[in-house]
Amino acid sequence: MKFGARVAIGVSAALVVLMLAGVVYVSAFVGWGPGRAEPGDVVGTWTGPRGAQVTLREDGSAAATKVPGGYSGYHPAHAFSGEGTWTLRKPTNSLAEQEIQVEVGTGAGQRATIELVVDGRGARNGIHVPVSAESALGIDFRKAS
Repeated sequence: MKFGARVAIGVSAALVVLMLAGVVYVSAFVGWGPGRAEPGDVVGTWTGPRGAQVTLREDGSAAATKVPGGYSGYHPAHAFSGEGTWTLRKPTNSLAEQEIQVEVGTGAGQRATIELVVDGRGARNGIHVPVSAESALGIDFRKAS
């Protein structure tokens, strides 16, 4: 084998190792992968677009204000408000997204349930309401307090 071919193979192997190390670093330290949180990470008030707000209290109670309850394409179709409860669900496996289920009363005998997805480790990238199961798009909420 010629010297140039050996050098090319060596350089290629080194680049593959560096790329794999970068992927491991990013997934372990930067936060690629599904979000994970503890209850204390998500307690507080979260604000979203158009005045949407979700408050998750330490005692498991919740309040929702102008939270999107449906979609027309990728745009919120209607919103709801109310008081209720929240639960931080355990992920079903290591690749599953962790969800927060919020259930609130919206009127006389009516209830609404919303699933919020945790973004980043400790919800540091916020939480969001997915537009659909097939889409990565969602309505983003950021922690206000």
